[in-house]
Amino acid sequence: MTDRDRPEAHSILPLAVLEAMRHLDSPSDEDVAEYVDELLKKRLGISDTVAAQIVRYEAVVRRDQGISGAEVEQVLRLAGRRTDAALVFADGGRRAARRALRRLSPLSRWGARYLPGFLRRAIGFRGARRAAGEVLGVRLTRDAGGMAAEVDSALATRATPDGSSCTFFAAALAELLRQLLDFEGAMIHIRCRARGDAACEWRTTPTPASLR
Repeated sequence: MTDRDRPEAHSILPLAVLEAMRHLDSPSDEDVAEYVDELLKKRLGISDTVAAQIVRYEAVVRRDQGISGAEVEQVLRLAGRRTDAALVFADGGRRAARRALRRLSPLSRWGARYLPGFLRRAIGFRGARRAAGEVLGVRLTRDAGGMAAEVDSALATRATPDGSSCTFFAAALAELLRQLLDFEGAMIHIRCRARGDAACEWRTTPTPASLR
């Protein structure tokens, strides 16, 4: 087994990207679908191939298992070739975050929403850090200036050398923070392997006082 064939990422990642493709390619009006059936068949997101892969990944996710780095790269590369790649990665990132949240205990999710402020923020940050590490492969830290996230893996830039799939991770991180810490800002990609940096890093901006 080569390094790229070893489990390098959680199976949630490719599943979320394919689900986003299916969502974006699905017709919004069933009546329209009757008239453009042949055109719709050309949409990859609603193809039999993608449907079969989604079923397969759903089974792997239920077992809470990883997937090979090479396989994740293939899915990211496929999405990166689309004209609406930015939309796929943004939607996929949010979907990945919501699936990652389901892995947290109900008590953690409840505490991050309903406990008093300082306890809520502490529990929310721990939950976000765990989900980011276990599902996204990202190290989430906090300092006086806000929050930072860093990933050593080159999965994203191997799949999309221009760094376009990094949007997927930014969207996932922002959604985790929004759900667990009421974050309202954006994740700024301050370092990227695609630009020659040693790792990809994001920082929150702006930083609400409630997160400090």
